[in-house]
Amino acid sequence: MYKLLLTREEEKNLESQKIFSSYNINTISLPMIETIPKEFELKSFDFDNIIFSSRKAVEIFFKNLYICKNANMNIYIVGEKTKESFLKFYNTKKLITRDSIKEILPIVSGKTLWIRTDFELPEDIKNMVKNKDIFILEAYKTKHKVYDIEKVLEVVNTINGIFFASPSAFLGLLKNLQNYKYILNEKDIFAIGNTTADAIKNEGFKVTYVPQKPNIESIAKYISSIGT
Repeated sequence: MYKLLLTREEEKNLESQKIFSSYNINTISLPMIETIPKEFELKSFDFDNIIFSSRKAVEIFFKNLYICKNANMNIYIVGEKTKESFLKFYNTKKLITRDSIKEILPIVSGKTLWIRTDFELPEDIKNMVKNKDIFILEAYKTKHKVYDIEKVLEVVNTINGIFFASPSAFLGLLKNLQNYKYILNEKDIFAIGNTTADAIKNEGFKVTYVPQKPNIESIAKYISSIGT
């Protein structure tokens, strides 16, 4: 049976396990990141747009703030799962969903609030933001989890592939592997989307499969098709 390493936060790994197990894929959970909400406040709220780039951003935002019912602003969402989370808190016709932040930034104009983690932006994203009126609100901290190298190697040596749902999870595993990063060349590597895939490729590793639209079930189907 194919054995896959899951690297997201534990609660999200549990969600993913249910999908992979339905395709007879064995999974091991070893979270590479954890998120910690930050306290924040906004002195004014005169934005034309808001960008939510993760479910965590949505949850933390609505625990601290709210959007007026008749607010005349566009809401930009990265991913269908983030959209589902947002609609639990607020419903609007002015909702634009795309698969990645790279698809959103070119179409945003006006004063914009972007809710995201404190993790540093990649250089290409920094360049896209540079000439726009975007205020970035770091609503939560993303930390890498660090394990004993013996534990990491024990897990990695038993798996066929690794699933990454964010660049931060991938970088977290690199940090844990220390001088054993070459092991990744012996594994199948699956990325949830192009942003994560780009981060992996930028470090010199090959990505086995990226679904056309970010979707765990597509990855499960692919693994099921290639077998062990």
